[in-house]
Amino acid sequence: MGNIYSVTINNRSSHSDYFMVFQNDPTAWAPNAMALAWFSKYSNPSPTAELTFEWTVDVGFSWAETGDLQPGIRFAASEKYIPQGGKNKITLDYNKGYLFTDEAQGPDKDRFYLAQSPDIPLKSQASVGVTMSGSTVFAAQARPNGNLTFSPHPRYFIAYGNYQKGEVIDVNSINNALELTYPTGVYSLTTTLNANDTWVKPDSLVEANDKRLRLTSR
Repeated sequence: MGNIYSVTINNRSSHSDYFMVFQNDPTAWAPNAMALAWFSKYSNPSPTAELTFEWTVDVGFSWAETGDLQPGIRFAASEKYIPQGGKNKITLDYNKGYLFTDEAQGPDKDRFYLAQSPDIPLKSQASVGVTMSGSTVFAAQARPNGNLTFSPHPRYFIAYGNYQKGEVIDVNSINNALELTYPTGVYSLTTTLNANDTWVKPDSLVEANDKRLRLTSR
């Protein structure tokens, strides 16, 4: 397991809703890929309300029977593959049903490989996904003989609205998303959503403590 990243949000909004963490560049994985609501939590605002998301950059794959992949549907993984022992390649096969098979070592240890067998139906009702920290980040319609390669270079965002975990989203339609940028050596950020739904620039724990010390020393 790699480093644990986290973001803590102080909820001072004027209404209750879901905080959602997502990544915004699905087509870097596959041309027809779409992003998912990676994590989601419902929150009621108050002067003291806060919630925290945590994750690692441990990569894997998943598949689900989604029908046609499009915004608004939910991707509920039927099976996941977590690479172990250097085996960073898996194949999605079809034998009266979809399944992962033939785990193997891919050509580059720093990349992750998903093959799709020729037995996948041409008009597949399944989608394949790439997971991070055990939850699906991006998904693409499964297709026969497809080969997908993933190199993790994540950019994290948070938004507030009616987003359920696993929901397929159109990242271009999300309003007022905040990018969470983690400087080298920083794994924990804190931000605040204000009553007018503006965001406070994220602080690391070190920056937040420095601000507190400056305030108390006045």
